[in-house]
Amino acid sequence: MDMRMLIWAEMMMKNEYGKVIVWLGVILLLMAIDIITGCIQAYVNHDLKSGKMSTGLLKKFALLLVLVAIVPFTVLLPDVISVSVIVGVYILETLNEFVSIVENLSKLDISTSMFDPVIKRLQISNKNEQEKNNEEKEDGQ
Repeated sequence: MDMRMLIWAEMMMKNEYGKVIVWLGVILLLMAIDIITGCIQAYVNHDLKSGKMSTGLLKKFALLLVLVAIVPFTVLLPDVISVSVIVGVYILETLNEFVSIVENLSKLDISTSMFDPVIKRLQISNKNEQEKNNEEKEDGQ
């Protein structure tokens, strides 16, 4: 790895916006890994479909636009959208990409057992959230 890149990353990490930019780069890398592992697993499992791939790529592109678009709003509307909001969104997206990559690896029959406790915890949290939302909908009717 080129030392200039490490020096640049170190300089960027000195302020909040630099950290956001570096984190966005990490999310971009995870998205690329997710796309690659998704294509590989679809090919290996004979499930490669252009419609599915187009939909997935469009979702990634739209999500990337949102992730990039919220950054200027922290400067324009600091009372409404703070850097902590961006950090929260970026944490959720990082987890989402991580889980998707692990799922792709699992579909390729690559052992992902070291991630099982984390995945189970996320699935339980997601299930509890869905049950809570369903209860709120039933109460509202």
